[in-house]
Amino acid sequence: MRQILILLAALLFGACRPTSTLPTRSSPQYNEIVRTFYIGLAALEVGHDVQADAKLAQFTQLAPGEPAGWANWGLLALRQQNFDTAAERLERARSLASDNSNIYYLVGLLESTRGKTAESITALRKAVELDPKNLIATYKLAEEVEREGNDEEFQRLIQQILSAQPENIAALVELSRVAAKRNDTATLNSAVAKITARSSSWPSEVQEQVTAVAQASNSDDTRAAATRTTFLRNVLMRVPEYRRDLAAIKPPPGEEAVPFRSFLKLEAPVFKTAAADVDIKFEPQSDTNKTDKADWIGAISLSGSGSPVIATATASEVRLGSGATLPFPAGPSNKPPSIDGVLPIDFSYDFKTDL
Repeated sequence: MRQILILLAALLFGACRPTSTLPTRSSPQYNEIVRTFYIGLAALEVGHDVQADAKLAQFTQLAPGEPAGWANWGLLALRQQNFDTAAERLERARSLASDNSNIYYLVGLLESTRGKTAESITALRKAVELDPKNLIATYKLAEEVEREGNDEEFQRLIQQILSAQPENIAALVELSRVAAKRNDTATLNSAVAKITARSSSWPSEVQEQVTAVAQASNSDDTRAAATRTTFLRNVLMRVPEYRRDLAAIKPPPGEEAVPFRSFLKLEAPVFKTAAADVDIKFEPQSDTNKTDKADWIGAISLSGSGSPVIATATASEVRLGSGATLPFPAGPSNKPPSIDGVLPIDFSYDFKTDL
């Protein structure tokens, strides 16, 4: 009987253990994991979807217990409107990091995009509960509940944003609008007074709309003020400080979700600056390989690990210090052939220098 109990305990212990352990910085595969993650992240951020998909898929195989990889892979599917795939990947990320506000925000964004308002509200409420300072999730939740006709909760959420950023003009305009809809004159007048106090340097067209909102807020029927705040919001888009405040709570279209740029569970990589080379010396030398006057000269690291080589360039070719030449596209035919410069960059994410 005792042996049976020990066996059952061992089985239960094995079932509770994670299916994969997260490697440490000292593990042999850690560098490959870091490399794969950041190549996938870079591709995701610049819109190179094929490369991003390949690298993020590889990362989730190398480190299946790291939620940032699943979240970024889910974000890619969301951007591509592969909603079912995005839901599966984000659910995997959520199961690995159930206390992360930004993952719940991504889930809420996904559900909102595919028209599941109730599910979106549930996820966004959890995001705000986990991090009340997540203002983007808070405003997104406010939009969703207002769509459901819950003006009271919308106002409460906007006031929650203003408790974190009391001077946020975009939030003050939204508070004015909802207070006018609800005939909450005290809140309306307070918000309009703060907007008016900030408007002295704004363009005259914007100031006219501020005045119109203030006048409407003093009338018996405050619903007119709600309409006026909509006009005010439109003209405020030309004011830089309004656009800045709006971006703090509502990112521009296409930028509603940003990828995770660091690990959530894996040890973070340590980036160290190389020690200063105090013994470096420069000696002038003539370029015996140069036949034409060069438009550009510079040092290029071809491998990322070896010493840089001297390179010169004209509008027709790039010539390396080793004597190798590379064809270079000429400039417009109606101008003297010349170039402004050469940019060494790993454009194809293969850890080799492209020019």
